[in-house]
This record gives sequence, structure tokens and C-alpha cells, in this order.
Amino acid sequence: MSGEKHQRRDVPMIVYEPHHERYRPEPSAPEFSQEGGYEYPSPPPYSYRETTIVEEPVYLVPQPPIIVAGIFSSKPTSTICPSCRQHITTQVTYRLGKLSYLLCTSLCMVGCCFGCCFVPLFVKIFKDADHYCPCCQFHIYRYKRL
Repeated sequence: MSGEKHQRRDVPMIVYEPHHERYRPEPSAPEFSQEGGYEYPSPPPYSYRETTIVEEPVYLVPQPPIIVAGIFSSKPTSTICPSCRQHITTQVTYRLGKLSYLLCTSLCMVGCCFGCCFVPLFVKIFKDADHYCPCCQFHIYRYKRL
């Protein structure tokens, strides 16, 4: 530091001068009047009369209920859908029911623990059957094995 000279760097300074332009309002703003305020459009006229809406009664004609008649089993059955009232053959899906779980636990208690006890969970003849309408997917009946 003894032989070195310190050089001073000049930092450029920017001076902002205010603009003396006249204020121009945005085109969407209301215009300023010389009378000392903004001019707004007048509101719509007020109506002192109350408007009454007369609702006409709606008459519902009840249709006779459709009784699901037929012998349901684990196979598709021909019947009339109570929802869409069409003559259909039901679509059957199988789901686990009480018989499946009862057989599984009883086989496990007997000693079939090497996977044989799970057979009732995968075979259709041990499952409950749900009958659905193929047109509107309405659940019509559940055939329970137990």
C-alpha cells in the first residue's frame, strides 16, 4: 500500500426529471367536468311497482310401479327394468358375499393354509350376483348365495 496509488472511480449518476406533460385520463375513465366532478351515466329508472311472478302448478301423473317379477339366479334373466321401463336381459356382475368368506375361513380352520383356502374368493359359483340393466345401468336385484 505504500507505493500504490488509490484510484477513485466515478460512479455515473442518473438524474430523473419530472415530466411536465398534461395528464391524460384513460379512455375508459369518465371525463372530468369543469364544474368540479366526474360525469357518470345516470342509473336506470327505478320502478316502484313490485313484479310478481305467477307460477302455474305442475301436475305430476304417477305411473304405476313396475314390480320386478322373475326368478333371479346367478345367470342373466329376462325382465322389465323399473328405471327405463324396457324389456331387457340383465347384465350380471359377481361380487364377494357371505358364502365366499365363510368357505374361506372354514377351509383355513380345517388346515388348507397353502393357498387352497382362497379358492372360494375366485370362483363364480361361490359369489353373489348383481343384476343390472344394460341400457341405463340401474341395479335391479342382488342374488345372495347365503
